[in-house]
Amino acid sequence: MGIKFETFVLDVLPALGLTPLAHRHKILRDGVELGEVDVLAEDAAGRRYAVEIKAGKVDVSGIRQAYINAKLLDAKPMVVCRGYSDESARKLAEELGVEVVTLPDYVFLSIDELVGALTSAFVRAAAYMLTALAEMGDDVAEALAQCPDYACFCSKVDKCDEVLRELGRRLPLSYDALRHLASIKLSLKNMHK
Repeated sequence: MGIKFETFVLDVLPALGLTPLAHRHKILRDGVELGEVDVLAEDAAGRRYAVEIKAGKVDVSGIRQAYINAKLLDAKPMVVCRGYSDESARKLAEELGVEVVTLPDYVFLSIDELVGALTSAFVRAAAYMLTALAEMGDDVAEALAQCPDYACFCSKVDKCDEVLRELGRRLPLSYDALRHLASIKLSLKNMHK
């Protein structure tokens, strides 16, 4: 359930005005791992968010984790979950300035609404992917395909933040999804050799 909810949230973040930059982003200091944030994201103004995703309700420990990880990344703390476990969690989030986005357990649609939503999503995704494939430079595609994380990508590509931000505007996907897209581009390129 947790992995599926995490994937769902990655797809929902663009609707919240956030572009995912990295998924399961490790927080390193002097080569030592201090923690991991579920998603490192950015809004249109360039503000960074450290997003913790909880499949259930967030408790005080989850609020603290979000706050500390955000501080380490110099980002704004955010938790996406299904609500608060108790009043203590709500109060601590308020006190620490942790933004909590609650998503419902269920969304009800008629069959026609569901078919329409799926069709629109598929057509939109196909158009975005084809455009991104055409515009993605070979150097960016190779770096994405080779690098399992954001830090590695930035070591290979100049102005990596700008590159990912631009890709995110055209195709609001997680870093992992962009890696898959880069692999497709490289495969298509190799087929035409």
